[in-house]
Amino acid sequence: MCELLGMSFNLPVRPSISFRGFRYRGKNNPHGWGIAFYPDESAQVIKEPIKAKESLLSKFLRDYREIKAKIFIAHVRYTSIGTKSHKNTHPFCRELNGVEYVFAHNGTLEDYKSLMLGRFKPIGETDSEHAFCYLLKCIEEKEKTQKIAQWKKNDFDWLAEKLRKINEYGSFNCIFSDGKHLFCYHDKNGYNGLCFFQRKPPYSKIRLLDEDWEINLAEEKRSEQTGFIVATRKLTNESWENFKFGELIVFKDGKMIYSNHRGVSNPML
Repeated sequence: MCELLGMSFNLPVRPSISFRGFRYRGKNNPHGWGIAFYPDESAQVIKEPIKAKESLLSKFLRDYREIKAKIFIAHVRYTSIGTKSHKNTHPFCRELNGVEYVFAHNGTLEDYKSLMLGRFKPIGETDSEHAFCYLLKCIEEKEKTQKIAQWKKNDFDWLAEKLRKINEYGSFNCIFSDGKHLFCYHDKNGYNGLCFFQRKPPYSKIRLLDEDWEINLAEEKRSEQTGFIVATRKLTNESWENFKFGELIVFKDGKMIYSNHRGVSNPML
């Protein structure tokens, strides 16, 4: 069924705790794993078409202390369309007007090739990458006519409608980023679930749900660190909250700045 993971924090953080739990989700999604993050304005994408838990590379990344970023996107894959291969493994990455976008999708789209593409073309065979290329075409067209260098509420409303249009072709959960925002959309019929949790002080002990492992966050986190974690299914024993059906939530610098289904206080919009 594939699973998604997204993180948005106000300060660069290591993904070790959430990614540690997420690696276990590869047990039922054995056809690939990948993680993307932004060390600076550029995106780093690391992925393999093998089971995450069996990957020495994913184990190294779990323990490697030098990886830090404010935004992370990860994916474990179960093939529905496209072969088991590197080119079909999420996340996907493309540049648009000097900005690198990364994208991961959970679900299956039918007749997706009727979504007409512009200059962005898929490298692999998946419905996911095709939808990503279509979305980038839409963003590029909007930037040419209305300029969205600084996203505002009406731009997010427009994006929610574009994502819902893609969703009309089948089941569609996605997480993507431009390096500043973390865009998270949940399927209009509730396919496969999507939930989030705000991690903020005071920190205490938490337990992973996929592994008999506990950690005291007070010993790991700086008191000023705060942010949101998004996942297909909750990863820890913390108080996760479900997305609404058809909901787009946008996070920036560890804050929720937009939702089309709930009230969000954000003076920037």
